[in-house]
Amino acid sequence: MKTSECITKVISSSSELEDVLNLRKEVFVSEQGVPLSEEIDSLDTLEAIDSGRVIHVMATIGPLLVGAARLILEGSKTNSDNILEFPHIGRVAVIKSMRRKGIGEIIMTKLHFIAKNKHFRGVTLSAQVQVGYFYTQLGYIKRGPVYDDVGIPHQDMDIIFKG
Repeated sequence: MKTSECITKVISSSSELEDVLNLRKEVFVSEQGVPLSEEIDSLDTLEAIDSGRVIHVMATIGPLLVGAARLILEGSKTNSDNILEFPHIGRVAVIKSMRRKGIGEIIMTKLHFIAKNKHFRGVTLSAQVQVGYFYTQLGYIKRGPVYDDVGIPHQDMDIIFKG
């Protein structure tokens, strides 16, 4: 499998959403021990997608789902310079066999593209400290102290788009 063959798309069907939720369960619940009740929430529904509260994306190589993430639009404001009004990226997940091969960057590039096209000036996220370097390499800046979220150290990070 070649990373150059990776395709990202916005989720639009219940079967795609189900596949993404299964991938996230594998990564966050099985591998990292996050409680299922904390991993899946009200933004993980077709209703939330259809209402424009959230955008879920998936990354595939051929028929294999290799990664996913979501962009939470709920509560954000276009053209705002206030970081607290930026959309929030979350649940960035890549299957174990495809990590450190550029899939995460491809997913993040897709989310940045979507946010820019919706006239947001940047995005924010809560990074697991263990992968904070990944976001720093993409241009994210740390904000505030490290905190615990479901037993995992996290750091808020933001990026303001150039141009």
